[in-house]
Amino acid sequence: MIFTFFKRPKPRSFNYQPLYYDPVKEEAEERKKARNGLKSGDPREHMRAEIRRRWKVDRSPVNKNGQVIRLIFLIIFAFFAIYLIFFTNFINNLVSVFVR
Repeated sequence: MIFTFFKRPKPRSFNYQPLYYDPVKEEAEERKKARNGLKSGDPREHMRAEIRRRWKVDRSPVNKNGQVIRLIFLIIFAFFAIYLIFFTNFINNLVSVFVR
């Protein structure tokens, strides 16, 4: 290589040519991206699609039976507490224990 002070050498260009191109596979990947809400390989679009997917999963009713059982338990507990407060001397006995 000859060194000169006034003329700089041009950088070598990168010329990549893929060895194999499968149009069916490319079309399938584009359909998959479109189905997931991705129109390009943009990371922001990917993040938005992921957030949309998670919101749909989070809002779906996961365990309705657990919620019903919890509600029934809370109602029974509330009725028991109301019964103790209004129809027994439980509060008077509890207060007298702490006052002594």
